[in-house]
Amino acid sequence: MQVSTIAQPWVQLGNEITNLLDTNVFQEVRFVSAFVGLRAVLRLKDHIRYQTNNGASVSFTVGIDLGGTSKDVLEELIQWNANTYIAHNPIPRVTFHPKLYLFKTHNYAVLYIGSNNWTDGGLYTNHELATKYEFFLPQDEHDYRNIITPLLPFINPTGPVVAPLTFDLINVLSIRGMIVNEQEARRRRNLTITTPNANQNPPPNPFTPVAPVLPPILPTALRAIEQAISPSIPAQIPYNAIQANGIRPLGALVWLKQLSASEALQITNERTNPVGGIRLTQARFDPGSGRIDQTEYFRNLFSHYHWEHEQGRNRNTSQEIAIIPMRLFMLNRDYGVINFEVSHKPDGEANQHNYTTIIRWGRYLSPLIPNLQLTGRTLSLYETTDPDVRFYIDIS
Repeated sequence: MQVSTIAQPWVQLGNEITNLLDTNVFQEVRFVSAFVGLRAVLRLKDHIRYQTNNGASVSFTVGIDLGGTSKDVLEELIQWNANTYIAHNPIPRVTFHPKLYLFKTHNYAVLYIGSNNWTDGGLYTNHELATKYEFFLPQDEHDYRNIITPLLPFINPTGPVVAPLTFDLINVLSIRGMIVNEQEARRRRNLTITTPNANQNPPPNPFTPVAPVLPPILPTALRAIEQAISPSIPAQIPYNAIQANGIRPLGALVWLKQLSASEALQITNERTNPVGGIRLTQARFDPGSGRIDQTEYFRNLFSHYHWEHEQGRNRNTSQEIAIIPMRLFMLNRDYGVINFEVSHKPDGEANQHNYTTIIRWGRYLSPLIPNLQLTGRTLSLYETTDPDVRFYIDIS
């Protein structure tokens, strides 16, 4: 038996699980998770399907306490070729909270036990700890049984606080208000992010935000499913809903570049045509985990917003459009919150050389930008601690 630890976000448990599912054919796959998120489920959909198509027995035990698992998640899981069980004790002071992931063949087994929920945060971006046990069978059979036996009530659950997942159960839980849709579940999770009362004068935040390592981008087809089910945080914020007070939000740098003449809407010669916005290129930016892949990084960075498909300029292309509120500072002036249109071309994700995403200046800013002489200025993009306006741009 080998025992090691997984310290996330430096090592992402989601990548470990995906690699396991892609490189082995298991007889058994067992997930136990207190909270389950739709994006994390969709990420593993094809990988689990590969296992079931090759004869694996797959089962999930999930909790619904505290709104941690949505109706949409359950409606997705019930379509899989797996046995899914819901665990819930009606006593309010009791929460179903375990997390484990088991993968087993006749001669090998891997078990993860830790704090990681089956969510994007739990498997990729949160700070989490898990212990990894590797068993080489049959020589490690004794150790395997000693560790697995106490966990069987979670892996093969029975009793009055457990029910197999059915459409009737989903309907009852929904009517009783015990589960909500994914959009409402995300809204509630956003409410857990506290911000200082605007009428108070709190001391500075003693913590410095650090940009997380992003999970893998969802494939285009799965993004469409996820967006149709659960548009996330509100698409727009009324202009000047957040007053321009000159104070930069607390944030972590997630990208920077020098603006070109065309991005600054400067026409220096007849061959220079303004592009109407900021091209989100690689710009040699390294967030600490290697230079970004610009074809996926920005669409993933803004994945929490609602994206709509629209036909591209060429008939054979399509693009995704989102309206993303961002605070804007230019040359030390605070322009408040601007609802930027961001456009992404999914068909360009396979091309590692060009950009796929652009932030458009829009009608309000386009007349202003040429007069500011921004060519060569550095644009910095920050992810903030504000749950309502998650990004701000600083051009200096």
